[in-house]
Amino acid sequence: MAGILSLTSRRCLPAARQILPRFAPAAVASRAIHSSAARQHQAVNPGWPVMYSITYDKPGWDPEMELEYDVMPRDEFGVPAHIPPELSTTIRHTYYVPPQYYPFLKKLGDDTPELKPYMDKLMNGELTFDDYEEMFYLFAKPLKIHRPRIAMPYRTAEEMKKSEEVYWEGAWLSFRQRVLGDYFSRHYLRDMVASLAAGIYLAYIFIEGHRQYRVDMKLFYLEAPEHKINWVVPRGDL
Repeated sequence: MAGILSLTSRRCLPAARQILPRFAPAAVASRAIHSSAARQHQAVNPGWPVMYSITYDKPGWDPEMELEYDVMPRDEFGVPAHIPPELSTTIRHTYYVPPQYYPFLKKLGDDTPELKPYMDKLMNGELTFDDYEEMFYLFAKPLKIHRPRIAMPYRTAEEMKKSEEVYWEGAWLSFRQRVLGDYFSRHYLRDMVASLAAGIYLAYIFIEGHRQYRVDMKLFYLEAPEHKINWVVPRGDL
């Protein structure tokens, strides 16, 4: 049998050598080690098998972990908190306005000469928050309140005479609410204490019954061996 197989393989080998170049591009194969994507999670080591993986849209974001470094604490100007104050306070934070607003700002400064230094600073990118506060409080005006447009409370003379009665009714309703609150407090406290006492009593009865049952069964198996059910047959030396 081995001779027949070797003869057949020798006869087919030249033919295969002639046909193989035609299909050589299609016959090329490659092997690779398939690995899963890296999990963006702080509690999973690379290559460590896990049952499930929780992913989020933002890489590294995990609100259930205590060690979360993507949420960076910042000061009121947006400077990261790990930069010391003696360095972060030297940064000049200025306002930026798009260039299409420059004509309006220039016209605003020309119309109001007192505003021109601030508008020039704003267009040049030199207006800081302190300058803005100075400009705001320098040009702020009190709000005009039009009293005629505000509805005033109106009561007739007869209603004004009943003010004392209305006050008495309010005090009476407040007293009733206080009494009702005291009643509910005592009522629910009494119910809670009574339910706890009843629960403790029923639990004591159950535990005592179970204990007495165990004592009775122990006495039964010790004093009445002939009535033992599914018991081990004595060997004679016990």
